[in-house]
Amino acid sequence: MLAALAVAATLTSCKPGDFGDINLSPNSPSTPYTDMLFTFACFSQRGFITSTSYDLWQVSWAGYMAEAVNNQFGDLKTTFYFATRDYYYTPMKNLTTIINMNTDEETKDEVNVRQFGTNNNQIAAALTLRAWYMMHLTDMLGPLPWSEAWKADSDDIWFPKFDSQQEIYTALFNDLEQAYGLFDESSSLTKNDIMYNGNIARWKKFNASLRMDMALRISDVDPSTAKTRFGTAYGQGGITAAADGYHYKHDNTATYAYLYYIGNLNYGSRDLQWGPNKYIVDALKEYKDPRMFVRFTIGDDAYLGKRPGDPTDYEAYFGIEYGQRTNDMVHQWADKSCSISQKYCAQTATYGIFTAARSLFNMAEAALLGIISADASSLYEQGIRASFEFEEAEGVDEYIAAHPLPADKEQALYEVRMQRWIAGFLTDSIEAWSDWRRTNTPAMKLTEYQTESNGGHTVLPYRHTYESTDIDRNPDEYKKAIDAYCGGRDERWDRVWWDVAPNE
Repeated sequence: MLAALAVAATLTSCKPGDFGDINLSPNSPSTPYTDMLFTFACFSQRGFITSTSYDLWQVSWAGYMAEAVNNQFGDLKTTFYFATRDYYYTPMKNLTTIINMNTDEETKDEVNVRQFGTNNNQIAAALTLRAWYMMHLTDMLGPLPWSEAWKADSDDIWFPKFDSQQEIYTALFNDLEQAYGLFDESSSLTKNDIMYNGNIARWKKFNASLRMDMALRISDVDPSTAKTRFGTAYGQGGITAAADGYHYKHDNTATYAYLYYIGNLNYGSRDLQWGPNKYIVDALKEYKDPRMFVRFTIGDDAYLGKRPGDPTDYEAYFGIEYGQRTNDMVHQWADKSCSISQKYCAQTATYGIFTAARSLFNMAEAALLGIISADASSLYEQGIRASFEFEEAEGVDEYIAAHPLPADKEQALYEVRMQRWIAGFLTDSIEAWSDWRRTNTPAMKLTEYQTESNGGHTVLPYRHTYESTDIDRNPDEYKKAIDAYCGGRDERWDRVWWDVAPNE
């Protein structure tokens, strides 16, 4: 993180004329184009659906997937840090550059800027996407550099302070509200906007839905601010139609196409390292949820090998319990497990980033909590319909009839949260993990082996820890932040600012 900030600043601190032609690279443009910066800034979003490495901690900590070949990560000790440097160095740096180039009088009207769209729409989209990134990073770790980030060039700040998560959330809310006011639907961005293809109306809905998501997250620790921020965003209108959700589609040249890449396989191989988690499979069985048959397979199409049973029978489906003691125990679970459907293992697979279902379930929960005045039951049903539509699942009317929203408030809250978690499969897993931390829904416990390996903890981690490279580049500010905001510890079972719900 901080190394990236320093390196970026160093690379831009010399002018091409200082040493003749030495600093003129034939392979990189001396004039950045904002449309290209934006496109590249979008690529890292897939890392919040799942890792782009072999450790799928996001989907395992959210209860969606589990190891199918060995217990390399299931002890929860192999993965114990999260590196932010690449996000500061590339996507958020690119977005900050776009904002600066569109506000600088010397660059804002240059062709390399204006060809992407109007200044205000570029600034608004960059502010919104940058806030989306930063929300994820602070939700994983807590305090991070923000107010002094990217100021090595302008203010000679090489060791930025870590802001508290509360300060970061306030700044992100302000940036998002500013961005919403700047969006102009009378114009658009070009197709280099691979999120919404330049559609400003959809950008505004995404912006409002993101603010509602953040407001709901802080509703336990700062209810008054949550109500104000959520109410403003809800009044402006968030995502309610499945087609307006943001969905990340890989193309056939992608080397990081989620399960296609993670498994390093052609479909049908048993080499894929991960399979369905017992928690999500059991939930679909309990609810008799037809999304089971869209997401998972048994029989000849199962990549883990042929599994006996009727593919239309819920009881024929089994998931893998995450966190086994030995590889043999992992294999025993995997040998009877269903498999992820082929549609998700394709190189051109599409995954949700922020779906209409998530947005609607957030609204339904807010209505139940009294944050907004709205029909929670209607929003709940709309959320289920949006999920079924997005996944192309059948039987939504029968499903809703079988699972009406309970009249009791606490039971209703549980059902809204469960349906949001079920709908979140193979979407933004960091969001699902954050929901679990805040609501303890679903209730997920560690295996005996995991508990023994982690000092008696019985539930999944509440946060990540900082990666050593991030620490080593800014050790003094890191130490100040840990002492001021984290009780002097950098531990996985300590909580971030907004996480005050008991889980153990």
